[in-house]
Amino acid sequence: MSQAATPRRSRVPWALAVTVGLCSGLAGYVIHAARVNRVPKQVVRVKRLTDMPGSEESPAISSDGKSVAFVAMSGGRRQLWVVRVDGGSPQAVTKDDADHYGPRWSADSNDLIYFANNSIWEIPAVGGEVRKMADALVPADVSHSDDKTLVFFRRSGEDVELVADGVAIVKLTGGGTYSNLRRSPDDKKIAYLRDQNVMVVSASGGEPVQASDVPVQGFTWAPDNSGLIVSTGGELWFVPRVEGRAPSQLTFGELSYESPDMSPRGTLVVSRRGLATGTDADIVMFSGLKW
Repeated sequence: MSQAATPRRSRVPWALAVTVGLCSGLAGYVIHAARVNRVPKQVVRVKRLTDMPGSEESPAISSDGKSVAFVAMSGGRRQLWVVRVDGGSPQAVTKDDADHYGPRWSADSNDLIYFANNSIWEIPAVGGEVRKMADALVPADVSHSDDKTLVFFRRSGEDVELVADGVAIVKLTGGGTYSNLRRSPDDKKIAYLRDQNVMVVSASGGEPVQASDVPVQGFTWAPDNSGLIVSTGGELWFVPRVEGRAPSQLTFGELSYESPDMSPRGTLVVSRRGLATGTDADIVMFSGLKW
């Protein structure tokens, strides 16, 4: 692997602790759930933001916490939509003949970036002129301080490069499916999914570290950099970066939570799907969640 460096000492113990802890936590939960009723450990406020026909997916909450972007079908295509968290109907942002994926907000909450036609694009959150930013393999992410500095994957021969701030920091070999790129709140680390494994690497390059070996559908960073909130088995878990602290389960019940995203103030949005039907999904917002 090109541009690789020996991992820092702190990463390996964290990865081992997270892997062992999450596996133990999941196993313990299965045993516990078989004996007692599944009751949440805490009471949080849950607000439904969308109620459209079909599935609303891939939510992304703006930096100011006022709006949520998501993807939903319209006219046979996956389009970008935005809804205000204080109420109102969702508004379509894109209407062109293409499928749109992975919305992310600019640092000032004015623009959205997204993936379509093998490229990363930028568009005002209220709709308008579209600007191409880069060719890419999957949806990208942006810096929390400068929305012009992208993080994305691109093809390099038979390999895949992770590009941060215009520089290829890691060359990834051996195949795999890459998704869910997320910069840490301090922009010092980059996390992503390789298949269903969470990988973490320094924003300056180095060797990626596997943070968990359980299947993860999606994740987001905690706003204080203390760990990751992951979706696994339809439930949300907090996976800490602090050595010696075990993962903790955040949701319990008969609903499936996917694609979590969190604002700097700790407001969490997810795509919620009913286990009985599995077809429709809406966007809900959690306030007051603790981990």
